[in-house]
Amino acid sequence: MTTILDKIFADKKEELDSTVRDIPLSAVKGRISECSAPMDVERVLSGNDGTKIIAEIKLRTPFKGELRSGMDPMEIAGVYSYGGAAALSILTESKYFGGGIDVLHRARAAVDIPLLRKDFIFAEYQVYEARANGADFFLLIATWLDQNHLADLLALGKGMGFNALVETHCEKDIEKALHAGASIIGINNRDLSSGKTDLGIARRLIPMAQQVPGSILVCESGIHGRKEIEEFEKQGAHAFLIGESLMTAPDISLKLKELIGDNE
Repeated sequence: MTTILDKIFADKKEELDSTVRDIPLSAVKGRISECSAPMDVERVLSGNDGTKIIAEIKLRTPFKGELRSGMDPMEIAGVYSYGGAAALSILTESKYFGGGIDVLHRARAAVDIPLLRKDFIFAEYQVYEARANGADFFLLIATWLDQNHLADLLALGKGMGFNALVETHCEKDIEKALHAGASIIGINNRDLSSGKTDLGIARRLIPMAQQVPGSILVCESGIHGRKEIEEFEKQGAHAFLIGESLMTAPDISLKLKELIGDNE
């Protein structure tokens, strides 16, 4: 049965074909030399100076529709950065999530914390494109990529000096990520076919992901409050990628402070 993830990747392939025709890979590579060196994401996320939130700019989702209107993404980026986010996650997928590569490019000029390019990445072009627009790390979805493909894209990024957050959803994904050489592992509590979240996924997979010492574990999706963060920090999570809880909050700044623990 075709899932929403299958459909997104299929549409992304069509979009990429058009993008490559408009902007050849040689032009993208040429822009990389103009970028500042990528930030040390692993150092930032593994530090012991408090809770690390990767705050996400996500305007809409295919499951819940529009999350926030009337607010410029750069205004949100500023609120996140000023409010103490360790890094930003920038959705660059346009059709389903309302993002764009231009948002990543603009965010790089607006804030001085690490930026994650969050998209449905399967091609080398997209990795070069991420770096050329200022990304310090990029998302790879283990569920969609086979182990060799995953390893190749990881190696390409590392060759340019930046790493990938490898997103996992099950035990098979964890094994794939570890064998591919991932050092930043995301555990996504959201079922990408239905949009439902289950924190039991992180409770089950964090111990498995800890089999390789030194791995940085990022808990993704379904985190709504400080209590959940404290639970997963005790289990070994280093950082939390949070989007909807922030994007739908009446006051984004206050919600971020709550999640970090600044208001305790």
